Amino acid sequence: MKKTLLIVVLVMVLMTPLFAMQKNDGIGVGVTLGYPTGLTMRYGMDDFRVLGNLTWNYGSGFYLDAGALYDITEVEVADLPVIINAGAQLGLGINNSAFAFSVNGVVGASYYMDDYPVEVFVNLAPGVAILPSMGFSFKGGVGALWYFE
Repeated sequence: MKKTLLIVVLVMVLMTPLFAMQKNDGIGVGVTLGYPTGLTMRYGMDDFRVLGNLTWNYGSGFYLDAGALYDITEVEVADLPVIINAGAQLGLGINNSAFAFSVNGVVGASYYMDDYPVEVFVNLAPGVAILPSMGFSFKGGVGALWYFE
């Protein structure tokens, strides 16, 4: 009996980090505030997320981004479980009346609320602008998504 109880306790202790938060799979819709600002969508499948953004560049244009994120690891920040993720995105848009195209890497952190199907995130996306001219591209922001189950 003591051995069985010890095994059950050890398994529960080892599995606690797996249940520390409720990750949300399915479709999430929300907003991103940053550069640029707009609507965001993610479709979650375990550790992999497809993302899409429709954003406004403060009067100089619009962008449509599509990409993917992969959850790399979980860390604790102020006793909150935070998922670190990375991926890539392609961006198409109109910037200052010119067609724009960029390729960006994405590094981010996400927190999934326990009681609600909500993800709060921060993303940084440095990259390369290919059109209208070659150069540096940067996108980033903070936001939140509501997942529909």
